[in-house]
Amino acid sequence: MEDCFLCRKHNGQESAPPGGYIYEDEHWMICHAPGKLGPLGTLFIESRRHFLDYSEMTPEESTSLGNILKKMYSALRLHTGAERIYQVTLMEGVPHFHSWLVPRRKEDTERGMKFLVRDDSCSDEEASILAGKLRKAMK
Repeated sequence: MEDCFLCRKHNGQESAPPGGYIYEDEHWMICHAPGKLGPLGTLFIESRRHFLDYSEMTPEESTSLGNILKKMYSALRLHTGAERIYQVTLMEGVPHFHSWLVPRRKEDTERGMKFLVRDDSCSDEEASILAGKLRKAMK
């Protein structure tokens, strides 16, 4: 869709994510968020097909999402030292299915919603380096 930010991003009409896409298949694209949007390891899982939420997924999309999440959680834990990985799915700002993965490390003092709402960031360079490591881990 021309008015959808994620559709335009997937078509190369918006800026590429830091480090490029970490994982791509026929249903999903995964990238690191811009550094200003969260701590190191904050990822976006984006559907290739334009749809809003879980209720609109095909059986193939929902099955593959579970498999990808399993692999990505393991890769994030390995490369970030995450104690927990939060998954947040809102589709409020961009009405195209995407989910955030946000790693929380043991040394982070906040937990749950307090952790998610804190003002945290990383550099795009750090995000790009981590994206490369995660890309290798997903192969």
